[in-house]
Amino acid sequence: MIVLCDASPLIFLAKLNRLALIPRLLGPEVVVLQCVVNEVLDTAHHHHSEQQRLVTFLNSIRIAEFTDSGYQSGRFSASDRQTLAYAIRQQAAWLVADERLMRRVAASEGIATIGTLGLLAAAARRGLISRQDALTDLNSAISSHHFRISIALYQRFLAEFQPH
Repeated sequence: MIVLCDASPLIFLAKLNRLALIPRLLGPEVVVLQCVVNEVLDTAHHHHSEQQRLVTFLNSIRIAEFTDSGYQSGRFSASDRQTLAYAIRQQAAWLVADERLMRRVAASEGIATIGTLGLLAAAARRGLISRQDALTDLNSAISSHHFRISIALYQRFLAEFQPH
């Protein structure tokens, strides 16, 4: 049961120190393509602690070499095309990605999808983190790390996780 990760959730979860949520929620067979590794380890975008979290996490999972960008679309980066092609070819159980179109395509191929926000919500629902921590993490991602979500989605998250 392959869990394939795209770059954006890895970067945000490293910033929040929540990378461990991926295997805890979705299963231990986590795969990251080498092109995604290259993208997330670009040191220009990370503080030292985030870089260390990424390296530690990447050392604990499987890195796959895959260069087929068989999924053609000008709306995706080369890395996104390769990730989608790999997910489809390997019949991944999960695609961890924040990009909406990428998730839509994966879902149309029968691949379950989840993003950073979904992982935080699922972790809070399952008691892996507190509801308050999920809300704090989301607010931190938005205010400090340029995480973008719609106002409607943010309001739904608040309605579920804000203390009453």
